[in-house]
Amino acid sequence: MARALFGAADILRGRMDASQYRDVVSGLLVLKRVSDQPGVLRVPERARWSHIVDYEGKALGHVLNEALWELERSNPEVLKGLFETLDFDRRLGRAELKALVDHFDHIPLSDDDLEFGDVVGRAYDLILSAFADSAGKRGGEFFTPRSVVRLMVRLVRPQEGQSVYDPFAGSGGMLVQARQYVEEHGGDGADLALFGQEVNGATWSTARLNLLLHGITDGSVLCGDTLTDPLHSLQDGRLTRFDRVLTNPPFSMDYSEKEVRHPERMKYGWTPGRGKADLMNVQHVLATLRPDGIAAVVTPQGVLFRGGAEAEIRRGFIEDARLEAVIGIGPNVFHGTAIPACILVLRGTNGTSAEQRGQALFINAEREVVTGRSQNHLEPRNIEKIVSAFREWADIPGFSRAVSLEEIADNDFNLNIRRYVDASPPAEPPLDVRAALFGGVPRSEVDAEMTKFRAYGIDLADLFTLKGSNYLDFLSDGCEATAARISGLAAAREEEFTDRCRSWWEETASRIAELAGTERLLMLRPRLMASFREELLPAGILDRYQLTGAFAAWWSDRHDDLRSLNFRGFPGVIDRWAADGGRSSYLPPNLVRERVLNVLGEDLRSRVEKLVATERQGLVDVYRSWGDRYETSLMDLERQSEATAARLRARWEELGYT
Repeated sequence: MARALFGAADILRGRMDASQYRDVVSGLLVLKRVSDQPGVLRVPERARWSHIVDYEGKALGHVLNEALWELERSNPEVLKGLFETLDFDRRLGRAELKALVDHFDHIPLSDDDLEFGDVVGRAYDLILSAFADSAGKRGGEFFTPRSVVRLMVRLVRPQEGQSVYDPFAGSGGMLVQARQYVEEHGGDGADLALFGQEVNGATWSTARLNLLLHGITDGSVLCGDTLTDPLHSLQDGRLTRFDRVLTNPPFSMDYSEKEVRHPERMKYGWTPGRGKADLMNVQHVLATLRPDGIAAVVTPQGVLFRGGAEAEIRRGFIEDARLEAVIGIGPNVFHGTAIPACILVLRGTNGTSAEQRGQALFINAEREVVTGRSQNHLEPRNIEKIVSAFREWADIPGFSRAVSLEEIADNDFNLNIRRYVDASPPAEPPLDVRAALFGGVPRSEVDAEMTKFRAYGIDLADLFTLKGSNYLDFLSDGCEATAARISGLAAAREEEFTDRCRSWWEETASRIAELAGTERLLMLRPRLMASFREELLPAGILDRYQLTGAFAAWWSDRHDDLRSLNFRGFPGVIDRWAADGGRSSYLPPNLVRERVLNVLGEDLRSRVEKLVATERQGLVDVYRSWGDRYETSLMDLERQSEATAARLRARWEELGYT
């Protein structure tokens, strides 16, 4: 589906900029989708795709414009104002329009033709991501990377029956992901009330269209400037409050205090207007949370430490226990800006929970982003580690720490993440002068690493001989030869670990098979992840976050396979593999289950094996680093120098020189 939409964009590429052909593709996609799938909207005759394809006498652009007008008139509650700036006649020539209509005519968009009900919405989301990439800085104004959105939704955990609000809605991704989260956790997504506001008219249209293509027709997304004039209010004029708020406001925007309606929102103070609206947007979020509500807000990291009025605002909401966590996600993650960003997790007026009262959690995840060619991103394993640390309120050296409000106050309410959690790689231990002079490896340096070696079945005697009580010597054949043997020394323990992973899968596969086709399989994720970790963690080869990350990456990459298994059983997975590869889906019925489970299990096992191999190579690197530091001492160098000098003198004497 995504390839088909990119194909439509290719027809337009070079004729208009990304924002314009986004509108054209969106309009045609809506017309084709609502015609192919009855019940999405009310579709009058002149808006039906068959009418568009069979046009006669009128210009095709006019036929398309008329179709959109008729569709909007029949569905004003969903489409009013959505396509008012789109004019096919003005933007495109006859040949391009004909090519586009022919292209969409060959894309089946009924639910019966699609593998999953959200395929159209997901494909449109990929198109929005591509448009954001090509739009540069403007892309960041309407599109938040979906990995960041997934992280934020998991931090606040919306539940059915609640309300979710995005006051700076952009393309609506936060609202879409909130509903998907509820559905993936066994809830009724339709029982989640969605609200949003967006100041840019074109982006507001995109958000509403994005919701529509994800099957959401009851969300309330309004157009207007949220900071100056928030539009969601009660009959008595008070602002509506929400259970969950998820948002990524524009960074460092301007505002004018005198233009701000509902100034009661700014309980903690006012910032200088020019380029300093970040904490004003945060205060809007705080003001629109229900007493027990939770919010996740993206901000530039400058709001954490800038002084003056901003410091006073921070003091206010920190002392009121409204700040639960500060999560730094590093630079170059968002479209159009390379500046480091963070996520603030905020609470309603009830404040943080009793267990967390008097503290705030700091997570420094700047090393958890994966470096890309033009933009960094979060992968499922990164998200899983951040979410786990947040939910467990974990103290992880170099990653996360619960900090007392007294310590924050002692730092003048400066929330600079590095003050509290330094994610810099651990410094190499200082060179042992005695070992450098006289030889040997300090026992203390080796002991600090031996737990990892022993996990792979490698003992101290496999690596060194004793040299007194505090030092060790390399084996007689030297550091490099021993380093080359580490892989063989570790092989038996690695095989045991792989067998353990295989045994876990064999037991788990039967549980997965029992739930195939029952629509309950996807809810098994937390339990499967926990049992996977608990089975393999005691071996000591991989830590809990590596194991959790490997499982999370596998589940994410295989999510569509698991969804097919969840809804259509084992034959559904075989069919989707065949469709992806353009091959026949026939497989003898007695082999279907075995084939699917083998492929899924082998994928997970291969990921674990790669991690194990990486960790083992890390041991080789550590051992070689000892060799670089200590294999040749100053005394060795002196002896080598003396021997060289003696050989030189002997040679001179042979030549008759004295």
